[in-house]
Amino acid sequence: MNKPYKLFATSSATELGYSIAQELNKEMGSLQTETFSDGEKFVSFQESVRGHIVFLVAQINMPYENIFELFLAIDAARRASAEQVICILPYLPHSRQERKGNIRTAIASRLIADLLQQSGADRVITIDLHSDSIEGFYKVPVDHLYMSQIYVQHIKSLKLENLCLCSPDFGGLKRIKIYKDRLNCDMAVIHKERLKPNQVSHMETIGDPKGKNVIIIDDMIDTAGTLCKAADLLTEQGALSVRAYCTHAILSAGAREKIEKSSLKQVYISNTLSYAATSPKIEVISCAKLLAAAIQNLLSNQSFKKIEEHRLQ
Repeated sequence: MNKPYKLFATSSATELGYSIAQELNKEMGSLQTETFSDGEKFVSFQESVRGHIVFLVAQINMPYENIFELFLAIDAARRASAEQVICILPYLPHSRQERKGNIRTAIASRLIADLLQQSGADRVITIDLHSDSIEGFYKVPVDHLYMSQIYVQHIKSLKLENLCLCSPDFGGLKRIKIYKDRLNCDMAVIHKERLKPNQVSHMETIGDPKGKNVIIIDDMIDTAGTLCKAADLLTEQGALSVRAYCTHAILSAGAREKIEKSSLKQVYISNTLSYAATSPKIEVISCAKLLAAAIQNLLSNQSFKKIEEHRLQ
């Protein structure tokens, strides 16, 4: 690794930034953020970044001030003569708005891409995009990582018999297949009909969960309504247990309480967002090792497909 680089984190991502720095055995740089009395943000680097590759770790979930702080940090790095600005954004907001769902609507994912690039980002590293098509909105490279590299090992450590993977919708079948190929187990899918976003009117299972330890795989949990209904349905159909692995834990609208009252045995999430869940049923599995390995491979010009499993253990 001959390329000089520095690692920084925005104010909402300091904990994840320190975890990544620890994995890299590197000190995290000093990035100062101030908030004025009217809410205006001020960002400045407290050390030189001239000629360096700057890795900016940011967790840009709501509120919007988190993403605007990132824009200011990118611009500050460019104006401080950084050689490259690489944004580590485990979660990309507005990922569910990657196309026009109706007339007179925005394509918010494209807008986020435009704003990041206009700010001066040279590259984006992210995890478990809601839709692969989002990569097409970027003219700069997007490195799309997958928590499956860590989650598969964790599932194996549970040593569950009669394992069955379940996708909460048909859109997740591609994701499920990655797990199925490595775990060699049965699979099922939930067919659901929506009345409107975050509200499901009808659900049915395609596949047989009876007598199985079922694991639901999804990229995000928002209100947790669909997840909990799916778990209850699978339990009613004879599943021995139901667990879930979801990468992005938005957890809005009383999601924690719904999970605790549901038949879910355990929910595993990652720390891609800037706040952790507090519930006996929710366990956080860090994405720091995956992101650190990606940084190492990028700096040494190695393929991201060759991230060795021993780095993630």
